[in-house]
This record gives sequence, structure tokens and C-alpha cells, in this order.
Amino acid sequence: MGRARTVSVGSDHMTLDTFIKDNRTELIRRTRAKVASRPSPQTTTAEVEEGVPLFLSQLCATLKEVAIDKPEKSVHQSPSKTPAIAESAAQHGINLFKFGFTIEQVVHDYGDVCQAITELAEERGAIMSIVEFQTLNRCLDNAIAGAVTAWSQGQEHDRKAKENDEGQESDTTKRNLLRLVNRANAALDVLRKGTAGLTGATGEILRRSLLDLRAAIDNVE
Repeated sequence: MGRARTVSVGSDHMTLDTFIKDNRTELIRRTRAKVASRPSPQTTTAEVEEGVPLFLSQLCATLKEVAIDKPEKSVHQSPSKTPAIAESAAQHGINLFKFGFTIEQVVHDYGDVCQAITELAEERGAIMSIVEFQTLNRCLDNAIAGAVTAWSQGQEHDRKAKENDEGQESDTTKRNLLRLVNRANAALDVLRKGTAGLTGATGEILRRSLLDLRAAIDNVE
């Protein structure tokens, strides 16, 4: 993401939420271009495409709310302060699952938004304050966690539905372990890139995945 600095474009002070609003169309275009540059299911369905614009709108609302609050309080806000982002990201994760996106592609989808913001800010001389930088990371952390969790739940629901339709049980243990490993790997990938902190929502996914893996292994006869 780069180091945190104060947003300033030209001679006028500009907050990050204003920068995002002013460059919304370009940020959406860049994000979609990044998604299109990687192998992924092809779809122009509005249900999928509205994920990025909605996240940008919610990010701006959160940044504006944080700017009104005291900086020292805002920096350490709990992830629970952005439930709308987590909820909409969960729906986005389900949509991506339905269209055949992998859990890694779900993670990249939000990473692309962050990269588009930082790249455009760098090109135009816009830089972030510490609070804005941490708010962006926190919102991204919540979005990724919500999308990954929903994608994983969608996969599990789909597996159970197929088993019921076929009237027989597949290798449930193996499939469950694989689902948990994929979820843990997706969370670890985000943490290794520094997009989210270990104590955030994505870190919690990794912790829960490892606990669920241990419980699943303990139940193997």
C-alpha cells in the first residue's frame, strides 16, 4: 500500500473520500480492467459488477464518518463499525461463487480496488493521512473477510445440495478439510501481502479456519 501520508492535490487540501468521489469512474474502470486481465469467468451481470461501486460508496461514507470523529478514536475503531461493508461484501462473495469464481479470485477482486486507489493517487500526487490509510485497510479487511466467509459458506451449501439431489453422501470429510484449507490459505495470502493485520477480520478467519481444521481432524476415525 505504501507509507501513510497526508492527502494533498496541488495547492488545495483534499481528503481521501473526496479524491475517491472525484475519480470514481476511473477507479471503477481500472479495477474492472485488472479483473479482466486475469483468467476468470466472463460475465457482465450487474449483480457482480455492482460490488466495486458499492464498496467505493461505503468506503467514502466511512472515511467521512471517521474524519468527523476524533483521530485517536478513529484509528482504533473496531471492525464491527463497518457492518454494511461486511454485509455487502458477503453478498458479493456469494455472487462471485455462483458465477464460478475461485476463493483466490474473490480476494483479488477487493485487492484490485485497493491497488487502483493507491496507483491513481500516486499518479496524481494524492497522498493519505495515517487515519485515512488505516481506515482504508480496515474497510478492505472487513470486505475481504465478509466475501471470503460467504464464498466458503456458498461452497458448503452447494456441496450439501448436490449430495441431497444425488441421494448419496460423498467424501464429506475430505471436502470439508479442503474447504477449510482453501479458506485459511485465502486469509493467509491477504495477511502476507500486508493488506490486513493479523488482529483484524481476515486474521480472525485464519484463526477460525485453523480451529475448525483441528476439530475436523479430531473427528476423523
